[in-house]
Amino acid sequence: MNTFMTSRKKFISVIAGGSILSPFISKKFQSGNTEKSFYNVCTYGAIGDGVTPSADAFQKAIDAAESQGGGIVFIPPGQFILEKTPLIGSKIHLRGSGRSTVLIGERTADFRGAALISNKGQQANVYEGAGDWSITDLAIDSPKTNGIVVTHSKNVYISHIYGIEAYHHFIDTAGLNIICENLFLIGHSGTSTFQIDSLGNAQTIWDGNQAVSPNLDGTQTKNLILRNSIITATAGTEGSRPRHDTSIHFHGEVSEGMLFSDLILGGAENGIYMDDGLSYSNIQMTNVTSYNPGRAIWFEPSTIRQERISIKGLIHQPAVKSNKLDGYRAISIYGSDQLSLNDIQLKAPNGFNCLEAVELDTCTKVNITRLNAEAEFGTCVLIRDQRGTENTQSRHIQISGCMLDGFETGIEYVNNNRGGDVRQSNNFFINVNNDVKGEQIQSV
Repeated sequence: MNTFMTSRKKFISVIAGGSILSPFISKKFQSGNTEKSFYNVCTYGAIGDGVTPSADAFQKAIDAAESQGGGIVFIPPGQFILEKTPLIGSKIHLRGSGRSTVLIGERTADFRGAALISNKGQQANVYEGAGDWSITDLAIDSPKTNGIVVTHSKNVYISHIYGIEAYHHFIDTAGLNIICENLFLIGHSGTSTFQIDSLGNAQTIWDGNQAVSPNLDGTQTKNLILRNSIITATAGTEGSRPRHDTSIHFHGEVSEGMLFSDLILGGAENGIYMDDGLSYSNIQMTNVTSYNPGRAIWFEPSTIRQERISIKGLIHQPAVKSNKLDGYRAISIYGSDQLSLNDIQLKAPNGFNCLEAVELDTCTKVNITRLNAEAEFGTCVLIRDQRGTENTQSRHIQISGCMLDGFETGIEYVNNNRGGDVRQSNNFFINVNNDVKGEQIQSV
């Protein structure tokens, strides 16, 4: 007991002394040498009055910190106008004062878009741009611009961002080793709220007069952690909702190494959406709750197959039914190898026609366990060979320990190309008219 109390007192004294700081804060600051490690943008001419252009002052503060080997660039409370894109350098920690620090982007004439904030190295190759930097504790209220854009960068930390308004995305990544956590993206974005990208056709910055494109060498987002966040911003515009009306959007061509955990999604029509023609691998999703009225997860077809995808602890219960939809779907995944769906809870809105709760098209080596789904009519799990195309069979699929309630059909297999090896066991079918349909399903 005495040892415990002594350790506890030491721990409290350390916190009170301010010795426990972010790992991104420079050693100079920890040692107390604040003159060379702490840079207030207002010292360099920024004014948070919501009127005065302050981008040059931001850049001066960033450059001063970088010239000294890095440090904290601090943004006090206020509304700061960024008429061009400040570019963060290596070993820079850009830190605001929380929700009271608001960044607003301005653009000339009628231009919309380009990054509100990005990093140095736009014309670099692969991950050779500025690295080891972070952005924390600020709000984005910038309907004329995108938000934080990561380009050709590595070792990036983004946290405590309050998303109020963005032209397209609050965060758009094309880098290596990125952690995004404690995001509160609850306002409005023109298209997808959080975008995972590769350098193919976007990621522009604004130099004050025009949009400047980076080196579009196809650099992928690799090793991304997104966790402990609420992403419920509405996306799109009424009457003309864009295709990427989604909370999280896979947009880059080839990417791997994604960990999503402890997320609440909503607002946009779809939760997590992957474009067609992409190749993503090594994706893990854990503890995700989706209130999106469309699908919780939707991976489009691709000529390059997705590999090693694990979804565990997903809840999808749309808050409202949408007149944009033709029926309820929760998970649609096309063309994946080594797919695991575990501890999934799905519930269609009352009175809303269910099409397929889970739709798997041309997937192989699939394990579905502990799926608890409820809907009126429709099919719970639909497994399908891709229509009329050779060598696109769904094979080696196991469904077990599931509880399916109220469907017209529990499990259905449409085998246009004579696939097989679909097995179901130990499943409860409650008020289901047809437990299984399809001659290639084996009940064991």
